Amino acid sequence: MLFFRAYLVPLLGLGLFTAAVACRSNSDGDSTSDDDGPGGSGSGANNAGGGQNTGGNGEGGIAGCEGPEATVQEITTGAVGQGAKVSVNGVVAMSHKWLVSHSKTSHNCLWGVFVSAPGLTETAPNTGMLVLSYGTKASIPEGQTEEYCPRLGQDPVGDRIPDNVKPGDVLDLVGVVDRFPDPPMCTAPDPANKIGMLQLNQVCKADLVGQATPPTPKTLSAAEIAKISSVDEADNGFHDQWGGVKVRIEDVGVTPEAGEVVGMYGIIHLANGVEVGDKLYYRGYSNNVCHEGPVFSDPTMTFDRVDGFHYLNWCTWGLQTNDKCADFAPRSEDCTADECTPDFLQ
Repeated sequence: MLFFRAYLVPLLGLGLFTAAVACRSNSDGDSTSDDDGPGGSGSGANNAGGGQNTGGNGEGGIAGCEGPEATVQEITTGAVGQGAKVSVNGVVAMSHKWLVSHSKTSHNCLWGVFVSAPGLTETAPNTGMLVLSYGTKASIPEGQTEEYCPRLGQDPVGDRIPDNVKPGDVLDLVGVVDRFPDPPMCTAPDPANKIGMLQLNQVCKADLVGQATPPTPKTLSAAEIAKISSVDEADNGFHDQWGGVKVRIEDVGVTPEAGEVVGMYGIIHLANGVEVGDKLYYRGYSNNVCHEGPVFSDPTMTFDRVDGFHYLNWCTWGLQTNDKCADFAPRSEDCTADECTPDFLQ
């Protein structure tokens, strides 16, 4: 069965900082929302459209782009509070760049990359976060009626994160500590989540300064896995510790959707209740197989491992993979190599 990726756009206004709603189309890969937000939601599916570059692209800071130095651990433990503008230096990119959200009201396009604290051989609590930067606003291409954000690698994107950032790149950042959504407002039929995700928003500087070996994802225990999808406020500490961190789940089966391993919107439901998405690499406009959804044909299969970032997808906590070949064992059936090369890196 083929699941088409249609738009689902709830009308949920949340004030000045409002939520970007996760959704996408199988035809164009658009990530849409009715409201603008600082991140933590939306589809990684970069959409097809044009646009002019109105910002920098990893070329250094801008006027007023400075702040006292802080570490990833100080941000994720609350030692640095929300709203603080800080410099976070030497962090290691753990993902490629991806389109986090596209607001249909403000027309903003929000881009992100996951990063890790430096000097690690294995990820750990409080060592990862999502970094976010606004780019060129969405526009309506000539001869069309729908607006789109720029296509990564094909159009000027206009944010501060380098387009070609990849795992292992070392970055110096300046941004604002944020939590999305704050306050959380998720009601039925969505999970009644009351826990927002910490992140570094409004990044005005993201300079590539070196290379490092990315840390290996930490293998989570059964007790930790049970908290991944929790919306209980008592588990807020778990989400602050592990939000934005790349983690590993081993020896896990799947719960098929209509007999298929990969369900609607590219989501795989693991047998332990964890949702695994493909937002970071799915791009409906691309002809590169690396930007298509994952392919697994055996509904009775067991994964030896699944590696993904602990992430709040609108109201649902789960995992997002960066590479359908490298982050699954066995890898996606359409992979021809152990790792995928995004089209914007070719």
